[in-house]
Amino acid sequence: MLNDSPSISIPRRHLYEQVWSQPMTLLARQYGISDVALAKICRTLGIPCPGRGYWRRKQTGKVVKQLPLPPSADPVKQSATISKRNLAQSGNHLSLQAKEKIQSELTGEQKIEVPDRLVSPHKLLSGRRPQLRSPNVDRYGAMWSGGLRDLNLRVSPSSLQRALRILNTLFHALESRGYQLTVEGGTTPSLCVCIEGEPIQFGLEERFRREAHPDQHNDRLPAWQRERYAYVPTDRLVLKIIEWGAKGFRKVWTDGKTAKVETCLNEFIVGLLKVAHVVKAERLQREHEHGERHEAERRQRAEEERRKKEEARRNYLIKEAEAWTQARNIRTYVTAFQEKFIARYGDIQAGSQVDQWMSWACRHADALDPLTGIESQSSPA
Repeated sequence: MLNDSPSISIPRRHLYEQVWSQPMTLLARQYGISDVALAKICRTLGIPCPGRGYWRRKQTGKVVKQLPLPPSADPVKQSATISKRNLAQSGNHLSLQAKEKIQSELTGEQKIEVPDRLVSPHKLLSGRRPQLRSPNVDRYGAMWSGGLRDLNLRVSPSSLQRALRILNTLFHALESRGYQLTVEGGTTPSLCVCIEGEPIQFGLEERFRREAHPDQHNDRLPAWQRERYAYVPTDRLVLKIIEWGAKGFRKVWTDGKTAKVETCLNEFIVGLLKVAHVVKAERLQREHEHGERHEAERRQRAEEERRKKEEARRNYLIKEAEAWTQARNIRTYVTAFQEKFIARYGDIQAGSQVDQWMSWACRHADALDPLTGIESQSSPA
């Protein structure tokens, strides 16, 4: 790492020299940011960057041209402060083995070459030959039959053979590196590669140019039959990673003026590796947060249950105390009544109405009193 602090200030000239001394992906990793973020910083400072295929041509001994740093009098654009954000921290999830694989891909140790013709068709392609021979073409001019849809392949008929060669080469390269290819999904199967236990979708498509349709203003056709636009294939292919997670990481490789998708397969595999590791880290983080929420909810339910039991015990205690007080008051009242009656009328005759009432009152007090027969009662839970 160039610097372990959260941010670093680098002069414009220094950054320019670094950008032309090593690939952007390697330099960005040293700063703890993505190559996309570093390229954006260079554009802001007006620093030219090597084009696609520059490092590959330089490694093979071809003549390459380094663009000069244009002068800038803007004092704000004389240096850049590079800050490590959450995206940078995602690099910490890369294992040493993954970093070595990335280094191998970027230094050309396993350079991928796409042949001029389809050789040794992969089983994912050979199993779909009938569909590939007569695929459906949608209203946009793209071949989009069931077999192609499963492979996330959407190109015009004129680009099909080239697209198949690219995919076939990529399929074999991924499997040679130990990654499993699958077509996963229920009602809408989709091409995936399994890296670090994470199924990452990817695909290949062609860019189409939209033009005014000849029938747009055809008065001989009813309005509902007129097509507004026609879509023309551009022969520009786009190799992309179809993944909603790992935001900020590069997921699209497109044909350019100087380099084609065929020359970017190693970089694409690096992109798959990075995205897979970040997706795994994000999944583990979600699972951790889910576990924490689940544990918090469990503790909350346990606390609520404890609170309800405690409240029930208090209510039971209050109810018994009130019943005991009523029983004691009744007995006190019966005793006072008996004393008052005897003082005024003499002894109470056994079996008299007064004697029967006093016996009934005492029985009622005993029924209310929770301490009556306590020896045979069990304590409340």
